[in-house]
Amino acid sequence: MAEKEGLFEIEKWVSERQLPKGKRRKKDYRDRKTEQYVFDIPTLETLYKFSKKGIIKALGGPVSQGKESVIFHAIGGEDEELAIKMYKINTAHFNAMIDYISGDPRFEPLRKDRRSVIYTWAQKEYKNLKRATEAGVRVPRPIACDKNVLIMEFIGKEGIAAPRLHDLPADMLKADVELEELFLRLISAIKTLYEKGMLVHADLSEFNIVMKGYVERELQTRAPAGAEIALEPVLIDMGQSLLVSHPHAERYLKRDVQNLTVFFRKHGLAYSEEEVMQMIQGAERAAESSQRAYRGLGKG
Repeated sequence: MAEKEGLFEIEKWVSERQLPKGKRRKKDYRDRKTEQYVFDIPTLETLYKFSKKGIIKALGGPVSQGKESVIFHAIGGEDEELAIKMYKINTAHFNAMIDYISGDPRFEPLRKDRRSVIYTWAQKEYKNLKRATEAGVRVPRPIACDKNVLIMEFIGKEGIAAPRLHDLPADMLKADVELEELFLRLISAIKTLYEKGMLVHADLSEFNIVMKGYVERELQTRAPAGAEIALEPVLIDMGQSLLVSHPHAERYLKRDVQNLTVFFRKHGLAYSEEEVMQMIQGAERAAESSQRAYRGLGKG
């Protein structure tokens, strides 16, 4: 739960961190825990700005961390649960980020120093999430973005993040959902993202799909009430997503499809990549896409 993560008032916390040396209050466990993941003064200033605007009321502990970023649980101005994604300035692989940003007219010209690239990457994920949401694809709803800080809807409940598709035991998944229905629902999301959002996820796999509803069901068992909670797949991590006009979009679309077909094939669902590409693009377009993807992969 949020209380167990040590939620505290962000405005007060940020202000106290800026006190002159020798005048700061004695640090407690919340500071020590959080300082492992908060990176620099500009990030703190950005959080402070969001708190002054009433977007963030309280900041909790990290719920997820990777090579590029850390995601914190937070409480918004209307007591809603938020996820705050903070991209790491010093350790993020910004050269790889450049490859996904270059060629996108939304971010040209691109300054290629580390901090500028990471700030652009955060804006790219924000805009991609917004595009996907407007197209009707289920992703975390974006709320605000500034510098390396992205604020969005928290997928989960009471500070507990929804599990990734990869993390669910096969027997549990098969007992809870109709696998073919789930697979086709995901393919439909890719198609909608492609046709209406004009985007390709470009890193879609069982690691970047979370299942909303599992946490809510678990909490409901502790205090049974109301109707059964439905399970819903949510696509996450869209910083690398590309416009369909990007020269490498077709190649990454094919890779997304391959990742999903391989995962579901392990669960006994036999769809070929060619079939799925036809579902998304139509037979003629899928054949053209396959040829372009093949030539692109051949170039390394």
